[in-house]
Amino acid sequence: MKNQTKRILVTPINAVGHVNACTGVALPLLRRGHRVAFFVETPYSGKLKSYGFEEFLFEPFKEPGENVEEFKNPGEQMAKKLLKIGMLGTNDPRIQLAKIDEKKMMSEDKRKYEDEQLRTVIEKFQPDLFIVDNIMLEPAIYYSTKPWIRVISVVPLLHLHDIHELPPAWSGFTDAEYSEWDDIRKYTKKFHYNETFNDINENIGYKRYPDNVMIPETQSLTLYAFPEEYDYPEIKKYRENWFNLDVFNKNEQQEQIDLKEFLPKEFYDNNLDGNFTGKWIYVSMGSMGSVDLNLMHRLIEVLSKTNHKYIVSKGPRHEEYQLKRNLWGDRYLPQTKILPIVDLVITHGGNNSVTETFAQGKPMIIMPLFCDQLDNAQRLSEKKLAIKIQPYNFTDEQLIESIDRLIYDDELNARLKRASQRILSIDKHEIACDLIDKILAN
Repeated sequence: MKNQTKRILVTPINAVGHVNACTGVALPLLRRGHRVAFFVETPYSGKLKSYGFEEFLFEPFKEPGENVEEFKNPGEQMAKKLLKIGMLGTNDPRIQLAKIDEKKMMSEDKRKYEDEQLRTVIEKFQPDLFIVDNIMLEPAIYYSTKPWIRVISVVPLLHLHDIHELPPAWSGFTDAEYSEWDDIRKYTKKFHYNETFNDINENIGYKRYPDNVMIPETQSLTLYAFPEEYDYPEIKKYRENWFNLDVFNKNEQQEQIDLKEFLPKEFYDNNLDGNFTGKWIYVSMGSMGSVDLNLMHRLIEVLSKTNHKYIVSKGPRHEEYQLKRNLWGDRYLPQTKILPIVDLVITHGGNNSVTETFAQGKPMIIMPLFCDQLDNAQRLSEKKLAIKIQPYNFTDEQLIESIDRLIYDDELNARLKRASQRILSIDKHEIACDLIDKILAN
């Protein structure tokens, strides 16, 4: 018997990684015949409609003095803000986290504006279910009386802060740094309990959440993606209504580009003076990392000394730097279609990039910049599934040797291939859809 069509409203943080993760969750629901709409800022116009989703768009909130040009492309505004406040290039996560001003993050004018936009959409669309990917729950959703599902598109540690056997989120701390765990939790506490957030909710007409939390534990289901090969076993012990998808967008059809057709002929045919190793490497520092031109220039300088070829996701400032002889790239690239045909990935460690790479069984060098990228780098390196390298403190030899070690590590590549076969053979998204349909049926 076919499920009755329901209306589902997806409300992700307006950043590329969060929107992409929610797309991976929502596509199977769309295929089941549900009406799925995204509530996103205008820079995403048409991008979700191309998948078949409905779009409810709102103009990004502009603080006084902000440059309108920064709002034209998804993710660019946030990336430039992080670079401007000095989040990138700082090694100590406590210094990074201290730079996040929660009072600015909780601008009352911004909160009021977005609440008005959301309430208008809820009244028009009349959703039966919400899918939320955020560190805060909008009170318009909480008080709607409709069920909601939480998507955790980042490393799940941030939402496991009460499990003290686990390291603190956004730190990259090891067991050897256990004495400092509680210290860094002071810096992430504001993302769980926030008086300012609840003050504003009260000012715009809502009741405060219990204990000044930012996201009440009322979700019907939590979906996260963190492959079982390196998942935290404590999640199964303490979180009964969590479901692990392994990866949000796993390219189960194994779509892949034809390098010969995709790349410029001159670059594809170049044999690097007879020294080309035949190895292809994908480089993506994400929209956040690629805005740091000093970092990108440093990477280009070192990678150009090798005889491998590199496909580079250049990001929003793609016109401001040039690639050298064995590197080619473009602003945006079809990442999931490139991953199956490369031999290695160099990444900033964003959770989508890491899980998508892992699902394709490819070795990684993770160069974490901030937040959950630090957690991914530490977790995979301690499980001996990747190599972690500090992006602002590495030698030429360290990076070049790590590339060669991973490419030619037969034992690791066999382990990664087995993990990929497991992930691609199980359709966890359909299982998640069954769970969601049960919630919708009640």
